[in-house]
Amino acid sequence: MTAFRVDGKVALVTGAGRGIGAAAATRLAEAGAQVLLANRTRDAAQVLATQLRERGLAAQATGFAADEAGSRQAVADTLAAFGRLDILIHNAGGCPWSDLAELKSDALEQTLALNLKSCFWLTQAALPALTVRGGRIVVTSSVTGPRVAMLGASHYAAAKAGVNGFIRAAALELAPRRITVNGVEPGFVAKSRGRLSVPEVRARLEHYIPLGTAGAPDDIAYAMLFLASDEARWITGQTIVVDGGMTLPESGQVMEEAWARQAVQTNEDPEP
Repeated sequence: MTAFRVDGKVALVTGAGRGIGAAAATRLAEAGAQVLLANRTRDAAQVLATQLRERGLAAQATGFAADEAGSRQAVADTLAAFGRLDILIHNAGGCPWSDLAELKSDALEQTLALNLKSCFWLTQAALPALTVRGGRIVVTSSVTGPRVAMLGASHYAAAKAGVNGFIRAAALELAPRRITVNGVEPGFVAKSRGRLSVPEVRARLEHYIPLGTAGAPDDIAYAMLFLASDEARWITGQTIVVDGGMTLPESGQVMEEAWARQAVQTNEDPEP
């Protein structure tokens, strides 16, 4: 039983078919919310919604296109299913990797639209419903952009840095309506596909994470649940970094020295 409850609330979660979005939808449902799972591929969201309903939890699924029309439709589907909207978790995002010198205009537009412009569209669509009782908006940002950078992801970094700017500005503007706007900045989160699904790649990355492992979707979802709860009622315009300490070292050399020091100390410790 989680300490943070959202009983009687209705949540819309985008990008809810897998990973962080699926984990966030599950934790919100377990904490008492009725959840509308919105995902580009509706079938993936429907599978999870069915599993949640089989556990006695309130969940429905819908498709989601990260544009103005798609945002309005997702909010309308939420209101049709549950009659209100209290929590918006905007997790849909992504990036077609490309070196800056070879970046095409369509890849740039796709990345900005999916990660940044959609924040505006969804918020605008959700405002009439959220304003009725006040509400929570929680956005998946990233450490990439606001704090660090990666090769081949300049467009993604720019979009996520823009997301943090959106969070602060929207929080200020929407505070009189009793709507809080916050975000979570994930580090490397283990996924079933992509680079971190390759054991050798994951092991190399984890070597430079102070806590020693990549994150799990639930690590991000629990931070989102907190920001969506009444316990976070006086927090707005903020982001929580959830990265296992990855952004703390000044360089990879720092972690090399830390692990070497730990190995020496471990070898010198007497047996209990």
